Amino acid sequence: MLKKEKTMNLNEWLETTEFTTKDLALLPSVGCVINTKNGDTFPMMEDDSIGFDEPMNIIEMYNDPFNSEEWFNSLHTCDKPVVNEVLNNLLPNEVKEI
Repeated sequence: MLKKEKTMNLNEWLETTEFTTKDLALLPSVGCVINTKNGDTFPMMEDDSIGFDEPMNIIEMYNDPFNSEEWFNSLHTCDKPVVNEVLNNLLPNEVKEI
């Protein structure tokens, strides 16, 4: 987990987006939260807050396996279905499963 610097909190993030908390899923094996609608991932901080100011998109990570291989390999079997569903929804014309 990352040390927390001044970052946007959940309420601030919800006020600035069209998403709700139902669009977020916890991926504890890789220490992040994923927005299941657009694929943005956010790191979990040491104080259990979410680094909404530091998004990484799952599609960009999927398309850059060299730099993201460790992240995908670190996914626990309980987290893989969530990531696979997001990838299938965002990349429907490709066959993908991690």
